Amino acid sequence: MTQAGTATVRGKPASRWPALLQSGFRPFFLFAGMQACLFILLWTAGWALGWDLPLGDNPILWHGHAMLFGFAAAALAGFLLTAVPNWTEAGPVRGLRLALLAGFWLAAQILSLLPWAALFAAADIGFWLLLIAFIAPGILKRNAKRNGVFVVILSTLTGLNLLWHLSLHYDWQDTAMLSLQAALGLFLLAIGIIGGRIIPAFTIGGLLQSGHSVSIVPAPKLGLAANVALVLALIAKLAALPAPLQIGAYLLAAGLHGWRLLHWWRREVLQLPIIWSLHLGYLFLPLGLMLEAAGAAGLVPGPTGIHALGSGAVGLMILAVMTRASLGHTGRRLASPPAATAAYILVAIGALLRVIAAAMPGLAFGHGLLVASGLLWSAGFAAFLFGYARILVLPRVDGRPG
Repeated sequence: MTQAGTATVRGKPASRWPALLQSGFRPFFLFAGMQACLFILLWTAGWALGWDLPLGDNPILWHGHAMLFGFAAAALAGFLLTAVPNWTEAGPVRGLRLALLAGFWLAAQILSLLPWAALFAAADIGFWLLLIAFIAPGILKRNAKRNGVFVVILSTLTGLNLLWHLSLHYDWQDTAMLSLQAALGLFLLAIGIIGGRIIPAFTIGGLLQSGHSVSIVPAPKLGLAANVALVLALIAKLAALPAPLQIGAYLLAAGLHGWRLLHWWRREVLQLPIIWSLHLGYLFLPLGLMLEAAGAAGLVPGPTGIHALGSGAVGLMILAVMTRASLGHTGRRLASPPAATAAYILVAIGALLRVIAAAMPGLAFGHGLLVASGLLWSAGFAAFLFGYARILVLPRVDGRPG
């Protein structure tokens, strides 16, 4: 023990902060799971039962914002707050600073349910500005060449969020929808970048741990081409370029990201839920891009691709990353508990049903399909909370801080 009475572990004094405030992934992964579970239940119930939802004139705008600037934002914050200290060798954001950041996010989610638009906007934008203030200096000072893109993504998302709030105030509903589409594109770009780093590395590590010797040859040019094609497809859609250009851009992006996934794939992955979940989540990216091309060609309704990308790629990739990172950063063995495997299956089926419902709106049982998709997707994140809430709020099992 030290003079202050603080336990020392492996030469490092244990933090005086509770475990929940010792690392960014802890509160924000917990919040992401709670938000995904509760807000989708609210959205599903409101749609099915005809309840008045927040922003009642256009509840779709509220739903899109809640999923991107609430759920996905919390997951991205948790990931970056945990990864950036490793990238830059800077100290972690913990304690009062982490509590302040988490408080802004939580306040924004609560205020999104209340008729106080100005306070909602202030808390919501405040969260993004604080996140940039905590993350950007370390990246720009020590790691700008490799990870400066995340400062650009965060800054652009902040601007799009501000545009969304202004659009509601001035009743620019088309502009608000465009801001959500652009934000979805940036989250997909983040998945393309982060997925390219972690999926091959985690695949190799997981298979080696299970006794399979494998190697994956790095393909940085393929990754760059795939992500550039994704950005070009997003620009083509937002700029409302002629349909043939949109179709071509989306098919190119889909093909490159699909090729990338095939490059990482090994059939032994099917034995490891903690790994196949990453591959399945990424699979929704080229699938969604293909459906966007089909939508531009008039073959399927426009929302089909959006739901494959949003509920599928974003939702399942976030879940897969949260379940693995939560184990690794709390000193636990990297093997999916039953709750995680159940969560992967429920979210994947929920996303698939949502895509089918969007693609075939005339189905006789379409109403039930939509309700089922929302309930299953929400149940998946409830399973995550059941299996991981204790992991996120209790100290590391090896006694180390963090």
